Amino acid sequence: MKTKRKNGMKAILKLALLSTFILSVVSCSTEAINTDETTNLTAVAAKAKKPRPIKNTYVGIDRFEGGVLVGADFSGNMSHAGKFTGQTIITSFDFISESQATQTSVDLIVAANGDKIYTSSGVTITFSPESIADGTYSAGTYTGGFDIVGGTGRFDGATGRMDVVGNGEFGAGVARHSAAGSITY
Repeated sequence: MKTKRKNGMKAILKLALLSTFILSVVSCSTEAINTDETTNLTAVAAKAKKPRPIKNTYVGIDRFEGGVLVGADFSGNMSHAGKFTGQTIITSFDFISESQATQTSVDLIVAANGDKIYTSSGVTITFSPESIADGTYSAGTYTGGFDIVGGTGRFDGATGRMDVVGNGEFGAGVARHSAAGSITY
């Protein structure tokens, strides 16, 4: 009697599994998939990048190689980065008049936690009358800004822009400015 009952249970189990399989195959029709629902799927980032206001204060010390100004070593304080250090490398410098020049550079900003921000800068320099008169062109003011073009850590893929607030000042090998703008990361 136990054998009949055991065989009967096996038959019921097999029938239930076969029924489930058939139902699964029949219900998996491709006609049930709406192509509009699958055409424009996009991945969702774990943390969405969003624009944030940013500002900094900056003090840079001129850096020379072989008697030629090649950039600056700098430090300051920046929202989202805390106390920072960095380097500017001058990529071009051109006089546009006797009293003005344009300068472009690439910059590396190292945040307090070691994350990096990369910028590309462009400024217009106005030399002081005294530095023009003595031929040193060593003091004056500057305006312009900094395009944020990437980074590392939380700044990976960062974009944005900061503009010098008012005029930056330089003289005796030291430059100072404040800047403000927006960063997306």
